[in-house]
Amino acid sequence: MTSEILSFRPDGSVMDLAKPLESDIHWPTIASALSKLARFNGINRGPMYSVAQHCVMGADALANETGDTTLCAYFLLHDAHEAFIGEWPRPAVLFLADALYRMHDIPMHFVRDAVEAVKARLDQTIYRKAGLPPVVPYGVKEMDERMLRAETALLFGNNGLKNLAVRELPMPKLTGAIKPWAPMKAEEAWLDRLSRYLGIDCRAAA
Repeated sequence: MTSEILSFRPDGSVMDLAKPLESDIHWPTIASALSKLARFNGINRGPMYSVAQHCVMGADALANETGDTTLCAYFLLHDAHEAFIGEWPRPAVLFLADALYRMHDIPMHFVRDAVEAVKARLDQTIYRKAGLPPVVPYGVKEMDERMLRAETALLFGNNGLKNLAVRELPMPKLTGAIKPWAPMKAEEAWLDRLSRYLGIDCRAAA
């Protein structure tokens, strides 16, 4: 049995994370939240590199490489659940899994599976609101890994890339260098791509 899991909306009202509704999916709110969430837990030197910028640059790279706006749309939205639950870096998930294994003998993959299930529950509602099927194409997942390599190289240098525990993949065909944007620029860019790749123009309705 799942009880209510209440989480704030910007106006102080609450939504139930356990049962997200399409009415809970407010694109400007998602754009704002993602623009203030840091990739890599903000541990890189210099300004924060936001989740919103990651989503925009990866979506644009797919546009450059494939011209497939559906792939671009999925990439733009693939981390939208983080607006509701925050950014969970992979090392943090593994750290939690290790602790639960040591404390309660819970297999580590149970924790990883639970994290994916939480994200998927939100993703289903987000994709439905966007008019997309809930199955993410493989090319989106691969671009996520490719963006991770490119971001690591630019933010942490060759030493970071050497220590990155992911397989070697081609660098994405980016539009411009990876340089952290201010939150407002990242927010506006995310909403711009929402219009470009999904035909959802929140700014016109505002």
